[in-house]
Amino acid sequence: MTRKEKLMDLMVRKEKAKLGQESKELGQIAQQAARAEAQSNQLKTLLDEAVTQRATINSKAQLASTMWFGNAIAQQLTNVEAQREQSAAQLLEARSRVAQAEQRVRIYGEKAVETKREARAEADAKEDSRLGERGRTPR
Repeated sequence: MTRKEKLMDLMVRKEKAKLGQESKELGQIAQQAARAEAQSNQLKTLLDEAVTQRATINSKAQLASTMWFGNAIAQQLTNVEAQREQSAAQLLEARSRVAQAEQRVRIYGEKAVETKREARAEADAKEDSRLGERGRTPR
């Protein structure tokens, strides 16, 4: 294996390692986005339940409690929605980085294969020329 082949092989390995890291990060961000989405849906359900409970309020204390609960849920929902949007943006960026890493791995892989072909062709040419000279020299 020539120095150039070794170098290309190492570059492919390095890019594959980067791809693995980017994929791992993408998975973590996707899980975070899914959790934020689930939490958002859960809070929306709680907020809807709080709104439907307002019809059964009999006292001022119940009204205050229901309003406090509704406001707290609405505030949490606002925070979770902001987190969800941020996670969606991070997810999009991570997908882009993974796609770029995949492209680099493919390109370096193709270059490594081409380098191996060139090295084999060069070695074959040297062998042919050596065998050709041997056949021409008198014994």
